[in-house]
Amino acid sequence: MNEEDIISLFYAKSHLETYEVLFPLAQRGNKFANYFIGNMLISPIDETVETNVIGGVSYLKLSAKAGYSPALEYLGNLYAYNEKVKKDSVAAHTFFYLAALIDNKVDIGYHLIIEDEFDISEANVNKSRNLAKACMAIGLENCELLKE
Repeated sequence: MNEEDIISLFYAKSHLETYEVLFPLAQRGNKFANYFIGNMLISPIDETVETNVIGGVSYLKLSAKAGYSPALEYLGNLYAYNEKVKKDSVAAHTFFYLAALIDNKVDIGYHLIIEDEFDISEANVNKSRNLAKACMAIGLENCELLKE
């Protein structure tokens, strides 16, 4: 299944039905399936899937390790704004900066909003950017920030 097929399934079926279709794909490393399973586990739209934030974050990290920038952005939003995880503005900035690096858009992006909104120090911004660049250099699958 490609990204469009999974998006259509996500909005057409109950989350339980979608989960049952996507789970085998996620187990085979499909980055889109991992993203949408993570999304469903963290913020289920319907009552058919039980919330599991830890599991959801794990699936999002698997998607992010495969280079899917929406998964990195979702993680950034979680660590910046969601009460379900411990807030960490520097980690949020790093996730957003990684997404910007992947999309080749470092001059624009959510990382800049995080810098302003949370008044992150220049030292922490540099730390975040260096971690993101190191993750890109060694490969996202080896990135410390994306480990379980």
